[in-house]
Amino acid sequence: MNKIILLFALVVWGGACSSQKVIPNKIQQAVDEFAADTSFTAAGIGILIKDVEKDEILAQYNAKMALTPASSQKLITTATALEVLGSNYQFTTSIKTDGKLEDGMLKGNLIVQGAGDPTLESKFFDTQKNIAAKIVAQLTKRNIKLIHGKIITDNSYFKSSIPRTWIWEDIGNYYGAVPNSINYRDNMYSLHFASGKAGQKTRIVKTTPQNTGLEFDNQVLSSEINRDLAYIYGGSTSNLRRIEGSIPQYRKDFKVKGAFLNPEKALLEDLKTELKKNHIRILNNAKITPTKASKLFEIRSPRLSEIVYLTNQKSVNLFADQLLFEIGAKQNGKASWKSGVNEIKKFWQEKGIETKYQSLFDGSGLSHFNAVSADFFSQILSWMYRSPNFNIFLSSLPVSGKSGTLKHFGKGSQLTSNWMAKTGSMTNVISYCGYLNTCNEKTYSTCILINNYNCSTKELNNKLIKLLITIYNS
Repeated sequence: MNKIILLFALVVWGGACSSQKVIPNKIQQAVDEFAADTSFTAAGIGILIKDVEKDEILAQYNAKMALTPASSQKLITTATALEVLGSNYQFTTSIKTDGKLEDGMLKGNLIVQGAGDPTLESKFFDTQKNIAAKIVAQLTKRNIKLIHGKIITDNSYFKSSIPRTWIWEDIGNYYGAVPNSINYRDNMYSLHFASGKAGQKTRIVKTTPQNTGLEFDNQVLSSEINRDLAYIYGGSTSNLRRIEGSIPQYRKDFKVKGAFLNPEKALLEDLKTELKKNHIRILNNAKITPTKASKLFEIRSPRLSEIVYLTNQKSVNLFADQLLFEIGAKQNGKASWKSGVNEIKKFWQEKGIETKYQSLFDGSGLSHFNAVSADFFSQILSWMYRSPNFNIFLSSLPVSGKSGTLKHFGKGSQLTSNWMAKTGSMTNVISYCGYLNTCNEKTYSTCILINNYNCSTKELNNKLIKLLITIYNS
């Protein structure tokens, strides 16, 4: 399917233009009026509207101002991953042994060697569930009934770390999960709380999985407020986690999600349970003389096109940051925050896109130190529009009124099915970067970044919808 067919096959509602004709210079006028709103008196705003077919700028406002993009940064990461790694790229996890297989006995250790696959046991992929059972099924297929050594993990692919620019409030919570050589269960665990009357201290009933490798200092109180206001604090230097805030009162099982420090512990727990279930004994013999490890089999991730789709649709921080690491590994042999960031900037610099004034610190957009201009986003959107990966990239973007983080945005308006963009939001930050199909069958890349606005998010979105509908009718 070519790009024109794909772009306009999405138009299922509001295809007709407004009866009021909007002449081209009205787009700039609409942008200027939007930026002049009193809600933005102290705000930083960057906007760029471009006809991607003609590569013609239609309107702009502070287009080169670098602003915090929040999760719209995933657009940069996923576009780079598609171009550098390729849409068919797959992560692999190797199951190895440093011993020999003889008469149903594995005379050595069973080794799970990670290479950064972020999809193992992920809730987002049905094909990646029951990983422990699939590993044991392969062992059974090889008639292995006894393992003389231990079940060990190999995390040597890279050293996991928390970016120094992430804020304390985010670290420890599920959305602050960081890449690991072995990722498992989206690197998340759940704390199950029981709460009583408002103001009383809660208690932790259990954790899922049972073995988190963490200790918890629970300071969470019951509250009349009917939502999760509990935050988990703790970094990579300690296994202690302090939980503060509140959860709704009178709950028997209220779940709060946190980020794993060592996700491989959950894999080992599941794997040992599955081995026991299938009557495969582990002797844990430490006196085995290991030989050079050899591969028994491997587990492959879904294709990159599927990972990119969910990264953008569901705005999964772990997936985006793991892609950043893999870009670094692919381009210079080192998987790390700095390597990934450097290689992303280097890649676009080589394509003729100026990266000097863009500050990137992660792949997900969680860092408040990230600073990217509307112009930079626009140039990447223009590049991808002409890329062989365009259809895959476009289909990964949420669609207004239909899917992902835009499912409710502009629903029932002329934007429905015509506005495809990666969204971004954090405290006092809103951003939208994507493609708008107009009523005149044109495609405009539209990039809007706003920092420190002075109105509610609902009010701001209504203002944005009004602006985008004006552009749609141009």
